[in-house]
Formats: sequence, structure tokens, C-alpha cells
Amino acid sequence: MKRLHLTTLVFFSSLSVMAQKVINAKVINKNNAPIPFATVKITSTGDSNTSIVRLTDNNGIFKVQLTNDINQSITISEISHETLTQKFNNSINTTSDTLTFVLNKTSKQLAGVTILGKKKLITQKIDRLVMNISGNPLTAGKSSLDVFSMAPGVFVSNGNISINGNVGTRIMVNNKILQLTGDDLTNYLNNLRAEDIESIEVIAHPPAEYESNGTGGMLNIIMKKQNNSGMNGSLNAGYTQGRYAGTNESIRINFKDKKVSVFANYSFNKLKSYEDSEVNRDYANHPYEFSESAKRVINENGNRVNTGIVYDLSDQQYIAVDYTGVFSKNTSLYTSDAYLDYSGDSGNVFNTGTFPTHSKTNYNNIGINYHASLDQQGSSLQVLADYTKNSLTKNSAANSSLYNSAATLLSDTAFRNTTPSIASIYTTDVRYTRSLKNNNSISVGAKAVSTSIDNSARFESFDDGQWMREEIQDYSYNYKEKIIAGYLNFSGSILKTEVKLGVRGEYTDVTGDLKSANPVLTETDYFNLFPSLFAKKKINAKGDNYVSLYYGRRLLRPSYSRLNPYESYINNYSVGRGNPYLTPSFSNTYEAGITLKNKYTFKATYQLDKDLVSQFIKVNDDDPLLWIYTFENYGKNRNIGLSANIPVAIAKWWNSNTNLEFRLQKLITADLEISENVVFIQTNHDFKVSPKTSINLNGYYMSNLISGNLLITDLYTVNVGAQRNFFEDKLLLRATVSDPFYSYKINGSTVYKDYSSKIVQRRQSRTFNLSLTYNFDVGKSFKLKKLQKSSKEEEGRL
Repeated sequence: MKRLHLTTLVFFSSLSVMAQKVINAKVINKNNAPIPFATVKITSTGDSNTSIVRLTDNNGIFKVQLTNDINQSITISEISHETLTQKFNNSINTTSDTLTFVLNKTSKQLAGVTILGKKKLITQKIDRLVMNISGNPLTAGKSSLDVFSMAPGVFVSNGNISINGNVGTRIMVNNKILQLTGDDLTNYLNNLRAEDIESIEVIAHPPAEYESNGTGGMLNIIMKKQNNSGMNGSLNAGYTQGRYAGTNESIRINFKDKKVSVFANYSFNKLKSYEDSEVNRDYANHPYEFSESAKRVINENGNRVNTGIVYDLSDQQYIAVDYTGVFSKNTSLYTSDAYLDYSGDSGNVFNTGTFPTHSKTNYNNIGINYHASLDQQGSSLQVLADYTKNSLTKNSAANSSLYNSAATLLSDTAFRNTTPSIASIYTTDVRYTRSLKNNNSISVGAKAVSTSIDNSARFESFDDGQWMREEIQDYSYNYKEKIIAGYLNFSGSILKTEVKLGVRGEYTDVTGDLKSANPVLTETDYFNLFPSLFAKKKINAKGDNYVSLYYGRRLLRPSYSRLNPYESYINNYSVGRGNPYLTPSFSNTYEAGITLKNKYTFKATYQLDKDLVSQFIKVNDDDPLLWIYTFENYGKNRNIGLSANIPVAIAKWWNSNTNLEFRLQKLITADLEISENVVFIQTNHDFKVSPKTSINLNGYYMSNLISGNLLITDLYTVNVGAQRNFFEDKLLLRATVSDPFYSYKINGSTVYKDYSSKIVQRRQSRTFNLSLTYNFDVGKSFKLKKLQKSSKEEEGRL
């Protein structure tokens, strides 16, 4: 097998040599000293639009492939030297000798350079939108979950994330999907601070190289990479003050010596927040009304560790091992006062109680990453292997007392449960990309995943002064899943149209074994194809106006936590439950757009989801006072939308970016149909006060949000932040005020059969955040490699 792989690589490499000539060249000055990082541009004669651009390395060396049948010219430039332009043709010998280019020192001397440029806040690519986080003062003291709300088209509510109104959004870190959902994902993202993030990629429609799972697209968090030194890093300290205070601290260190690079990052946060809510339920066919006033206080304590080592086998290949650990202990104390009113009847009752929850999460991931660059044009081979283990132990309890209208105690209730869960995931991923002529490329890949999750639950009630086991409610649930997948991608140009075509095939085998008072064994397997098409056609000579098309088919597998048949107490009248009978949902999306001046983008989208999985609020048929928060495949969800992204430079010191969206959303289930017009407005403004000081203003408004049978209306908020650099930009001070007008309030309503409810909820949205970051570096410049993971899709489902 090894011999076969080697033969295959040699065959592909030989094809490249036959098709093109390879130039080995060196750029030096008159003293024979190499000139590093000079810009090399090779242009085909008669076609200035066809060019190749390279940078020389530390030794002034570069390599490039040329086609055999075209005369070309080379231009070499460097800021302290005169520009050299030279013509050469296909008679030059490019295989035996190293060409040498000599640049003369420029006679013009620069006294100093002041760089006033700044990365664009938003960059649009063919298959994704990139939002730069580094340098944005609004991110001060925030977690990655908080920062998501700033990204165009992204909405975050109660830990649920959607893109353009589509649920099922997956989260990646450096192209690695987090195998986490629910509380585990929220804990992870709260521990991942904005100070460590470089940018966020909004991938509304993932191409074929990504797993097909996730109808709501993907958010890819790109972590900061240190570019300086033998040793470099940063220290960060943050403080948050709302009704309650919180802190976050982190340290990042990178070290390189010759072929070995070592990195280590550690962060810690201690946060406290709250939720205040009012609930009113309407029972149309019952002689009572229900109302509840509740408060929840949440304490979050988390540690995140990321460390690894990279070894350069050669200039073209490296191997790396890295480890990520997240350890959190969270508590939530829910206090509830519930009233049951019988109109004109003395049977009214009042229930007061406390419902504490304690959870402990240990997340561990270790990965191996091998990467080989096969030529100068971008051909590469990558092999990834990961092992992920996540253990979650959750304890919830209920302590309540029931009184009549005369405040006489009628009864006490106390019960508790423990629901541990241990997940083990093995993944292997192989990817090969072959660069072709004219910037075209083909990529193929294969992936194998093996997942095993053990869930269990133990229930107890308090009776006669002691805790008694409720074995009839106990259960164990063992879930096993195997996925084998492969993909084929083509990127390049067809008929003067930039395209990205791909297809992914996935075979899935699932077994769920529920052992309880009512045991169930589910076994299923299925195979599906998931095509995707991106097309981009220029419509003017300059190329800054173009139209785009997209089609893709995807699925949404239920998260592992939702398949767990857990039961957790929210209060005496509300319970949360998992659902082991969930099946994947499928989505087809069509999109057409036009972009003007490489800035203004307008799109029309149609998306149809079948058997979409979402939280549903149901009423117990035997006891209408008990409401059940669970997950179901609830039917069809249709979205027809128009959107616009409009960046405007209002003045030299004032840049803005506004995202507008209008959707017709329709939800159809067996018992319910909801149709709503959704308006979403998101705007961001950067003000450059001075070269070292900037201010940022961000706000959004959403008219409606549909999640299952929950409809939320009129969500809006504003955030303002400022930052300033000190000590030659080594020290960065950021300050932010989030939701200063305390406008973020959830107004929601639910409908289920003959029952309905209304909820009003406020959270700790109004906060003052302060962040101080110090960057240090010692030694020579180097660039830390960005490591990828084979387990990136599966981690989003834990």
C-alpha cells in the first residue's frame, strides 16, 4: 500500500513537470546578499491580466512553474531596491541552473513610514464572508459567542445560533468542527475569548469538502497567529460589570528553534449572569390560568488549554501534534413563584421553589496533523487523525412548597437526578489537492468517523426524611454511529466563469440502545449524495461587478445531546427532555446574487427544509399543567429571502457596513402552521479618531424569530466600544458598553393545540467590559502554522 501511494504521488508530480517548466531563481543585491520578501510578478506577453505573483523566502529564493508555449516577462520589486523588469522565453533552461536576478539599491531613502491602513471589517469570498475581529474595539472582554452576533446575518439567542434565519449552524475553530452542542458548546464558546480571535468566517453554504451535516451553515473561528520571534506571545486581562461582575484572563506563548515550533495557550474565566422571566399560560378549555415569575442566577467557571508541537520535516512538509482541553464547572439556581388561579374559586394555589443545577464538563482532544506541499502552485496532501473524549455530569434538583389561597402549606416536594454522559470519537481524514493550469484545481478526500456515547440517569425522591431511589425512571442509553464519506471538488474557471463544483457521498450506520422501563433498540443506515455549486461571472471589463449562483443539498443530524433521553427539571410545571427517535433533516438551497464594485452585494434565496429538528414546547396530555421542552422532527420549514450587504466609506475616518434582510418564513407541522415576514437589520460603524485610537458602534434589529413553535418579536440592541494602543502598539486597551439602553428583551409566544403562552425575559445584556492586552516578542520572525482537525464536524454534535 505504501508503494502504491508513493507511485501515485510520483505519477502526479511527473505530469506537472511534463506540462510546465520550473524556474529556480534567487534575488540578490550587488554584494551577493539575498533579498528576502521581494515581490516577483510574472506576466504573459500580450495579456497583462494573466500573471503569477510570488514572494522570495528568507534566502531570496523563489520557484515558479511556467507554461511551455507562452513568452513571459518578470518584474521584481522591493521597497529599498530599484524595480527590475526582464523578458525571457521558452528557450531558457529551467531545469539545471538557478537563475540569478540582481537588484540595485534605490537612491531614494525613506525617513520613516506610518502605516494608516487597516484590515477591512468584512471581506466577501466566493463561498464565505470573513469578518475581522482583531483590532475591533467592540470585542473587548467578550466571548466568541458574544462576538458571533456582530457577524452579518448571524443571530444568537439563548445559546442557539443561526445564519440568515436557518438553524443548525455548526461551529469550527481553525477549520475544526467542535463536537459540542447545547450547554457543552455554550461553555466552550464562553471560554474562548475574543482577544484570541483573528477573524470569523461566515459560511452560509459550505462546499463539498465540509461534512454535509448542518443546514444552518458554519461559523469558522480563526485564531490569532503570532508572526514574530523565537519566542512571542501575549497576556490579557478582562473585567465585565453588569448586575454581576466577571473576569477573564489568558496567556499565549509561541516558541521556535530551527525546525521545531512549540505553542501553549491558557485562558480562565469566572462569569456571573442572570435571567429574569415572566410566563403566562392560556388554557382555553380549563377553568384556571397559570402565571409564573422566575429568576435564574448563573455562575460559570472555565479553563481552556491548547498546546502542541510542530516539526518541519522539510521546507515542504511538517507533522504536528496538538492537545485541547476545556474544563468547566457551572451552576444555575432557578427560583420560581407560580400561581394557579381558578376564576371565582377559592381553590387557587401558589407554588414556590428552587431548582438548582450543577454541571461539570471535561473536554479533551488530541490530534495528529501531517501536511505536504507538493509544488509551488498549491498542490498538497494532508492527513489528519483525532481522538476526542468529552464527559459531562449534570445534577439537577427540585425543592418546592405548595400553598393554598390562605397561605397554608399543602405539601412539600423534593427530587433530584444525575445524568452522566461520556462520548468517545475517532476520526481520520485524508485530503489531496492538485493544482492545474490557469489557477484551476481538483481536490479529493475521504473521511471515517466512529462515535460511541454512553448516557445514563439516576432518579431519587425525598420521602420520610430520606432519599429514595426511583428505579422505574432510571435508564441507560448507548449510542453508536459510523460514517464513511468521500468528496470530489473542482475549483477554477469554465467559460470565463469562476466556479466551485463539488459532490460529497456519505454512508451512515446508527445504533441506539435504550435500556429502561420501556426499552427500545433502533438500528438504521443510509447513504446520500450532497452536490454543491458556486458560480461567479464578471459582467464588466474591470471585473468588479459580477453575478453569483449557488445550489446545495445538506442534512442536519440530531446532536448527540438531543438524542439522549434525559429529563431535567426546570420547575414543577416545566421539564426538559431529550428524544432518541430523532432522524436527520434535509435541506435544499438555491441562491442568486449580484455584487457591484466588489462591495455591494444583493441576494435572493429559497430554502426548503424537511423534517427539521428544533425545540418544541408541548403540553402533557394527562396533566396540562406540565409543559415539556423537547426536540422533534416537526415538518417543513420554507424560507424565501432577499438580502443586501452595503459597506460605505462615509468619510476618511468613518466606515460603515450594513446588512439588510427580508424573509418570508413558513413553518408547517401536523398541528401548526406559522407564517411570518421577518426583517433583519444589522449595522456596524468604525470611527478612526487617531492612528492609535478608534471607536466602534454596532446595532441590530430583528422583527421576528421562529424557533419550533416559539415566536419571538422585536429584538434590538446597540453596542459601543473604543480602543487605544500604547507603547509602540505592544499594549492594547479596549472598553465596551453593551446594550447601554437595556433594550434587549425577549417577547415570545407559543402555540400548541388549544394551549398558548407568552413569555417576557431579560438577561444580563447591559454590561461594561474592559480588556488589557500586552504583546511581547524576542528573536527572529516566524509564522506559526495553523493546524486543522479531522474531527471538526463531529465536535459540533456533542
